[in-house]
Amino acid sequence: MNEEQELENRELQDEEMMALEAIFPEAFEKDTASANAFKYTLNLDQDEPDLRSPRKVVLRFFLPPTYPNQDMPVYELSSIYCGTKKIDDNMLDEIDAGFQSLFHPTEVVLFEWISWLRDYLEQRVERQANEEQNDVELTQSMHQLDIDTEKNKSKNKDEDEDEAFDYNPEDYVYKKPLAANQQQDGKEDEAHDRPTVRSLMTPNKYHTETPPPIFTSEALLDRKSSFVAHVATVHNVHEVKVVVSHLLQTKKIAKATHNILAYRITMPDGKVLQDNDDDGESAAGGRLSHLMQILEVENVVVVVTRWFGGIHLGPDRFKDINNVARTALDDCGYIKDKNVKGIGTTKYISKVPDESVDIGLIQASEVSKLRFLTGCFCPSQTMSIFS
Repeated sequence: MNEEQELENRELQDEEMMALEAIFPEAFEKDTASANAFKYTLNLDQDEPDLRSPRKVVLRFFLPPTYPNQDMPVYELSSIYCGTKKIDDNMLDEIDAGFQSLFHPTEVVLFEWISWLRDYLEQRVERQANEEQNDVELTQSMHQLDIDTEKNKSKNKDEDEDEAFDYNPEDYVYKKPLAANQQQDGKEDEAHDRPTVRSLMTPNKYHTETPPPIFTSEALLDRKSSFVAHVATVHNVHEVKVVVSHLLQTKKIAKATHNILAYRITMPDGKVLQDNDDDGESAAGGRLSHLMQILEVENVVVVVTRWFGGIHLGPDRFKDINNVARTALDDCGYIKDKNVKGIGTTKYISKVPDESVDIGLIQASEVSKLRFLTGCFCPSQTMSIFS
């Protein structure tokens, strides 16, 4: 490896560390024991400070000069236990295999490692009951465990994505339960001007306005579930609402199981305005927002639509959401990529029931043939979703 490659690696490492410190200000820190070493404290029970044995592990990283262009980081899981469960050799092997599968030369990987490890431990290590809980709550919990079948126990352990939702698997019509602060009138928080998908479902003033050009990707299919990303340039929250309202005028988008929303807007003073909405897919909005932070995209809103296909995907659903979003952002030119040579213009026709609407010209990066086949530039396949 020459000096130029080593310098490039160092710049990528510095950018990644700054992003992780911004995303995890309390959990991610430099390890003073050695140079180029960092540690991340993963606490699955940080919302339960009174637990006697919280599910917590410490992951240490060392970044070699050859990372990320050639080699992946050197890591050490320094915790012996996660909660009351011992981390045995089998778990260590599974973690190592998971980390290796995520690493691709030239791409930073620590955020993906942290997200994957969180999902893995959530699946493998059950939450310990809080000994200070109310006796009535404990009795109810134990009774529920007694009447649950082994099949239901396994399902609850392996997959929690659809238990809280009221949906019809035949047509994927989704009804999101009202949050506690929405039970009176279901309106968005106007004081903070915060757009939410649910608040924009009903007819409103925004859907009558002309939206900025919206790019809709080709569908990503995973075990009968479909994921589609919608991307548009925005410069204020009002435009975010216009884009989301316009998308929801398409019946199949409005009836999708989830429409995960995230946006980042750079204000005139240089500050970044950002927010997200899970639309019932717990933690998905935050993960999508974190992805956009790491990619450092600006003045863009992303809506990832998911139609549930009847097969639980577990943590893979988060990868699918972020993958389809990242591909759309890359293909539309929002991600600064030195390997991309030029910008092309693609015209996209959005097809809605009974009519076709031209929603304008969009900018899309010229990409390799492989990216073309796996990315967003296939209008005929994209439109078939809405036909």
